Amino acid sequence: MQRDRKRQEDIYEILPKEDPVSSQRYLDQILERFDIDLNDPINRIILKWKTIVDPSIAAHSVCQGYKNGTLYIICDHPSRASYIRMNSKELIKTIQSVFPEVELKKIVTRVKSKS
Repeated sequence: MQRDRKRQEDIYEILPKEDPVSSQRYLDQILERFDIDLNDPINRIILKWKTIVDPSIAAHSVCQGYKNGTLYIICDHPSRASYIRMNSKELIKTIQSVFPEVELKKIVTRVKSKS
């Protein structure tokens, strides 16, 4: 019963399987539902984090979000968080060279173990 109610709440159009055009429409619907604009540079930073930063940083961190000039990074170990904090000025310069329209003032790291 609850499953039927869930389906009624979703407004997604039923799409045929394995149809790339329909898959793109489905992805667009998901992004719209969660209010994710891929033209927003902040969202592009989050999505392209692993290609923007050095591979040694990318392998052990995930960009979580951005608010009021602060970029929030989740790391898998305290030493990686310290490394990012020590190199935050260089990291900010790298990000701003790719996305000059983003006003990035500081980077905050948090540690979350992979479990």
